[in-house]
Amino acid sequence: MKDLTNLKTFIIDCESPHEVDDAISLEKIKGNKKKIWVHISNPCRLFSSESTIDRAAQNKSCSLYLTDQYIPMLPKNIIDEANLAQNKVSHTISASIELDDKGSIINYEIDEAIIKPDYQLTYEDANEIIEIEPKEERDFIELKNLLMLSLSYRKKNGAIILENPTSKLKLEDGNVILTRIDKTIAHLIVAEAMILMGYVTSLYLFNNNLVAAYRSQKINCNPNDILLKYKNSEIKYILLKQYMGKSYITTKANSHESLGLNMYVQCSSPLRRYLDLIIQRQVYNKIKNIDEINSDKFTKVIDDSRIKQIEINNIYKYDKLKYLSLFFIKENKDKYKIIFVKWINQKRNIALVYFPDYLLEILITLYVSIDIYSNKVYKVKYNINDNNNLEFIY
Repeated sequence: MKDLTNLKTFIIDCESPHEVDDAISLEKIKGNKKKIWVHISNPCRLFSSESTIDRAAQNKSCSLYLTDQYIPMLPKNIIDEANLAQNKVSHTISASIELDDKGSIINYEIDEAIIKPDYQLTYEDANEIIEIEPKEERDFIELKNLLMLSLSYRKKNGAIILENPTSKLKLEDGNVILTRIDKTIAHLIVAEAMILMGYVTSLYLFNNNLVAAYRSQKINCNPNDILLKYKNSEIKYILLKQYMGKSYITTKANSHESLGLNMYVQCSSPLRRYLDLIIQRQVYNKIKNIDEINSDKFTKVIDDSRIKQIEINNIYKYDKLKYLSLFFIKENKDKYKIIFVKWINQKRNIALVYFPDYLLEILITLYVSIDIYSNKVYKVKYNINDNNNLEFIY
């Protein structure tokens, strides 16, 4: 086990996270070399595979973050013990990553470790440091520069960065509101660190002949052509997504083209996603010389997660419909501006649309008396109904 408590370590997250499972550090070594360290909380050490806790987590598949409630995948005592926090000594699975001057990985190492984070920052805090660049936080700025270099390298290898702002439903004092979420530099560097962790973990698993749940994706278009065609459109990234192939999970390593990587696993959230947890357990077992998880187990977990994801998607769908209905009732506007994306089922009048005033991409029931076209702006009226859907009329 590596003792990394001497590294200046940063947690960057939202204002009140339920699970805090990642942190980043910079290590300076001789010869002006630098290592990016990515640390992921290690709940695997707290309970065994096939234990009651493990089976319950597999059955849940993930934590649920609904508008009015949070349902964790793991028990509270496990989360409390495993959560990373400022000045708390925590057990992690940590990866050190060295880049060349172009941003390509030239060396990596994955170990069991202990860390003691020095800072627990919100994204706003991190962006402020990035903007001001105080001398005492030079390590953080250098870490940001390395992660942005890595991002630039992936983009040259075909990675697609969806830069459009989004919104999130929240309840505040009983009122339903939509809050804007921008992809800031702080968001980008945290995402890049987690992608790097997923990539080097996939290399570690592949090179050690260990079974894993690899995420793959094919891009069925030329993204630059689409972005150029719709360069002035508010929905250019939404339109691009319609051309891209969906990601899928198998035990075979294949390229993830939208990330610009030749293989990839998702492993940065073992406290809230079971597939991440089982990936971490495979790595942890290898480090501790415990028997590896076999192919049959991984195949079952992947198959079960596909089935469970349908159920989870429906839960999120009805939660979103419930609170968006309340939101539109309260807004009570005569007309709403939408940009039509495409019909999902024209016979049932189900359409994918974008509300630019709310940064909201959703499925609605849309009744129209004219032909409508992708990327065109229309004004529609919200219709209150008892059909448990969002219904609009042109």
